[in-house]
Amino acid sequence: MRISRSESALTHTEVLDVEATYTRLDPTGLRNRQKALPGHCREAWQQAKGLSTPEEWSTINKVVIGGMGGSAIAGDLVADLAALQQNLPVLVVRDSSLPFRLDQNSLFIGCSHSGSTEETLSLFRQAQQQNAQVLAVAGGGVLLAEAASAGIPSLTIKSTGEPRSAVGYNLMLLLGALNNCGIAKTDQAEVETAISELQAQVSQLSEGVPAEGNLAKQIAQELPGKLILVYGGGFFTGMARRWKTQLNENAKAWAFFETLPELLHNSVESFDTTPKGLEDKYVLVLKPNTENKDLESRYRVIAELLKQKDISHRIVDAGQAPPLSQMLNMLILGDYVSYYLAMLRGVDPSPIPAISLGKELLGG
Repeated sequence: MRISRSESALTHTEVLDVEATYTRLDPTGLRNRQKALPGHCREAWQQAKGLSTPEEWSTINKVVIGGMGGSAIAGDLVADLAALQQNLPVLVVRDSSLPFRLDQNSLFIGCSHSGSTEETLSLFRQAQQQNAQVLAVAGGGVLLAEAASAGIPSLTIKSTGEPRSAVGYNLMLLLGALNNCGIAKTDQAEVETAISELQAQVSQLSEGVPAEGNLAKQIAQELPGKLILVYGGGFFTGMARRWKTQLNENAKAWAFFETLPELLHNSVESFDTTPKGLEDKYVLVLKPNTENKDLESRYRVIAELLKQKDISHRIVDAGQAPPLSQMLNMLILGDYVSYYLAMLRGVDPSPIPAISLGKELLGG
């Protein structure tokens, strides 16, 4: 007679390698929406290639992306890629008011998955009042309606599910738009390679791949019960925020992010003084492969400090690949890590009740 153990007695590996875990805890199929990322990236890039840019955009000297949540994260990732080309500044605003004035040589991109985000709509209207060049990126709603009424160019987020699942779609729409107006040039061949490698990454990280050969499951198993810190620098600065927010929203876990080299000027002083109750912390260091020698030296320093102070950590290295490939691969890895941590914590990753309550309270 075969005696089955209670679910609470299962090891982390067993929990993640049992199909019943996903059927029970992920009834709406977030795992399937994650697998759709390569297709989303390809579809979005093709749509953006067809964007007709007005002649006035030829004089643009700065880009401002306005958004909240996952829509703003996509802006962060695009800004990090654009910074590698040292062409024009690409800035992200998460607020209801512009912190500086725009003019006819500014391009404002309002990005909202729902098309009804209050802060984004406010920025969108202010940009028009200041005579900026404007682009709307949304899944529908008021933003696209107002853009159509004003004759403003727009791109449509054709991704179902929660906004955080559409970050890849948003990223490629934004990158394609900036490519069209020469602000962040991206070769078609680079895009095809990145999406092909992303598809391979998805195949390696999906729930059907056992933990023994699944990096996302291996990382997730190190995180239950831990206060998680995510470090990133260079063109992984925005990626550190993305991992943090996915750990928050999917796994409902406490997580924070910091950036290199800044954290070497302050946070490291806390390594010797862990407050009671925060002993169980874990640092994830997201490391891009870059030719920036100064940044490389900072990554070596933080790795050595974490080792010397005996702080549990993992260096997550992007490996040898072009920047866009590194970014998309690190994006999906973080998505899966947060997803598997949700499974280990026994929570459905899709609902966001606290965020919904916050919106209700604001509305009230």
